[in-house]
Parts: sequence; structure tokens; C-alpha cells
Amino acid sequence: MSRSGPERGRAPEGVSRRGLLAGLGAAGATGLAGGGLLGAGAVRSSSGAGDPARDLSLSRGGPRQGLPPAVLTPTPAHVHVVAVDLNAEEPAQVSERARLVLERWSAQARELHGHGLPELAPGTPAQGLHPASLGVTLGLGAGLLERAGLADRRPDPLADLPGFEADRLEPGLCGGDLMLHVGAEDPLVVSAAVEHLLGGVREHATVRWSLPGFQRAAATAVDPSATPRNLMGQIDGTVNPDPGEARFAPQVLAAHPGGGSSWMDGGTYVVVRRIRMLLDDWSALEPRARERVVGRRLSDGAPLGGTREDDLPDLAARDADGEPVIPADAHIRLASPERTLGARMLRRGFNYDLGWGSNGREAGLLFTAWQADPRTGFTAVQRELDEGGDALNAYVRHEGSAVFAVPPVREDEPHVAHGLW
Repeated sequence: MSRSGPERGRAPEGVSRRGLLAGLGAAGATGLAGGGLLGAGAVRSSSGAGDPARDLSLSRGGPRQGLPPAVLTPTPAHVHVVAVDLNAEEPAQVSERARLVLERWSAQARELHGHGLPELAPGTPAQGLHPASLGVTLGLGAGLLERAGLADRRPDPLADLPGFEADRLEPGLCGGDLMLHVGAEDPLVVSAAVEHLLGGVREHATVRWSLPGFQRAAATAVDPSATPRNLMGQIDGTVNPDPGEARFAPQVLAAHPGGGSSWMDGGTYVVVRRIRMLLDDWSALEPRARERVVGRRLSDGAPLGGTREDDLPDLAARDADGEPVIPADAHIRLASPERTLGARMLRRGFNYDLGWGSNGREAGLLFTAWQADPRTGFTAVQRELDEGGDALNAYVRHEGSAVFAVPPVREDEPHVAHGLW
């Protein structure tokens, strides 16, 4: 079957350092977080990801085999994810406004990638700044297809997530008709780009929820290629499919043989979770207890009983007393492919810290998981974490959740998801 985007089972071509910063659109294993929580930071790559001298004069413009920027390496230090609802009720009107917003955002994204915000919007706060690897990603929610009268075009992987034990979901932090994902190395560049994109559709859409996230900056790292840490102090994102690997396509990119979902072939599906970390409770634990909750050493991220971060966890290892070296309820044990029928996804995790309020500190993880099918990826892992009694659940609270279809970027189409209509 002929498809746009990378062929199933075939890895994207190797690219130069400059090429790694290219692309338009939207964007497993066990690391410090299988699928339930801890996401991937800057993924390691043979292409030099994590280089603090990366060229910030470039943006992620110009689609490369249909890959969206959010799945390319190196991972940006800052992102802002926004979900909007369309200001319409009748299916025809919802459909019309969805096309209009996608057309406008697709055109603006191309302009941003090609020229940078200062050239497009004089007086922008980003004036005087490089594009800083700016990348714009667009996604469509299942609710949009239902409201637009396109339920028959809804791909099966775009199913609603089931409820999970760790869920404390707030409706206002969930769902959304469309997703806007903006990433860059500089937070001011991200902020100005989000304002520019939302300003162009203000009469057609209303923000449902938004959340900015960050990682450590590569320029401040002693070893820029090292996996970053999250707010719990854990190395986060040890194992991930890389765009340059053969396993990337079958694990991350969508394929729909037959049926009416060909508009998503070569795209991906993203699960977005807002996960509050109960940091006061976590910090009260002794370091050794924290290691047993996750199953990895704090010092270097190695699995308990292992010597290096990249070592495969030995789930059969026993200590002198005959107890599992990696506890039965440790996060990495329950999230392992052995427990989840080989479930894997591309995990991108970003910290968020909104400060202190009446409900204590609002900080945690903006977790995004990009995959070919959330049912056999995120849902399979999160269900195992629930049923196995993941020890980490006592220290986190899932407050927001959404699933979006992220169509491929096709050079011969005027806007993202053009083939849907």
C-alpha cells in the first residue's frame, strides 16, 4: 500500500545536524517511566543531540518525510501545549471553523519556520532573538471529529482513554478540539509564538487549557548528551525509539490499511497528561526508598542491581534474603515490555512549575507519549501500572488528560489534515 511519510518498518534517512532541526507539523520502553509517568527528556541520538552549540539561528521548518517537529531530536528545552475548543455548535460550522483554523495555523507555522517571528510581527517580544529551533505541531481531538459530523473518519486508535487508578482528572484540564504544541530553546520565543498563533484564531476558538513545560538547558549541562532529570531528581527518559532507528516507524508512526483513516497514515497519536508530583511527600522519603519506588539509582539512573543507566533491568535478580532486587511494585518493573506485551512509545516529558497556591505547590510533569496506537502503547502500560500497584502512584496525581491525532505534514497539501475533508 502506498503511503505518505516514512514507510512502515523503514527508519527515516540519516540527517545532518542542521537537518535535525527541520520539520513542520506535530509530533518505549521502560525508562524512568514506561508510559504511566516519567517521560523522555533529550533523547540520546547518534546524530549529536544535546549539543549545547546547536544552531539556534534555525527553526524546524520544511517537512522531512512528513515527520512533525515534536518527534525530532534534539528535544527543545521549552514547550507550551495548548488545547482549544472551536466556537461553534452545528456540525457544518464546526467543520468549517476547524478547516479555517488548521489552514491559518499551517500557513503561520510555515511562515514562522521560514522567516521567524520578528519578521512577521514587528514589536514582538522575540525581537532580537534567534528562532531557537522553533517548531509548531498540530493535533485533532476525537471530540472534534464527532462534533464536525466526521465520526466515520475517526481512526480506531483515537479512542478515549479508560479511567486509571492514579487519575484525579479535572474536566477543564482534559480534552480539546485542537492541540497546539510549540517548542523552542528559548521560553520567550515559545511564548511569543503561542501568542501569535492564538491571536490569529481568537474569533474562531477558545483556549480550553494550556501548560508550559521545560527541561534543563543543554548549555548548562556538564554533559549535554546525558539524560535530564525531572523534579523528583530522577534521571528521566532512559530508553526511547529514535527517529534514526528502524523500530521508530512501527512504534511511533500510524498506519491504517483500508478504511477511511488514510488521512492519518504516516502521522502519530499523542497522549498528553498533566501529572502533579507530590514533592513534599517525595522529599520526605530517604534516597534509598525513592530508588526502590522507581527501581533505579538516583546517582546515575542505573536499574537496581545494574551498573549503567542503559543496562536492561534484571527483573529476576534476588538479594541475599531472596527478595527481588527491583521491588515487585517498582515503577520500571511494572512498566517493562515484559509486563506490557512489548508496549513502546516515544516519550517526551517536560517539567512544569506553577509555584505555590491554596492547594500547595503546583508542579510536576507535562508528559507526552507519541505512538502508533495508544491502545497498545500508553493504555497498555498505564493499565499494568494500575493493576500491579505502582509504588509511584502514592507520589503523583494525574490531573489532566487528552489524546490527539497528529497528521503527517505533506508538502502537496495546503494544511495539516487536509485529507480528512
